[in-house]
Amino acid sequence: MTENEKNTIIVKIFNQELKLRTNEPSDYVREVARYVDAKIYEIIDSSGGVSSSKSIILATLNIADELFKEKEKLENLMQKLEERSKIIAENISEIEIET
Repeated sequence: MTENEKNTIIVKIFNQELKLRTNEPSDYVREVARYVDAKIYEIIDSSGGVSSSKSIILATLNIADELFKEKEKLENLMQKLEERSKIIAENISEIEIET
């Protein structure tokens, strides 16, 4: 499939059938849809009577929170990697100077 060609994939989220056009593999899109669907029902099950729209909003906020936390972890890991890379480069420079 070329970059401009898109798959049409039908998924079901919160009992709504959605037809999505995407470049992503269908298995991936279905997995994402199942995740979102599960998050919505997790909110419904744990909240005891929250409206559909509020459940969807809360699920969206939870997913966004997970994303932000993972981005922060990634940024911290990248910073540590950069710091360690500098130390390694300095050590290599010292070894080259000594030889």
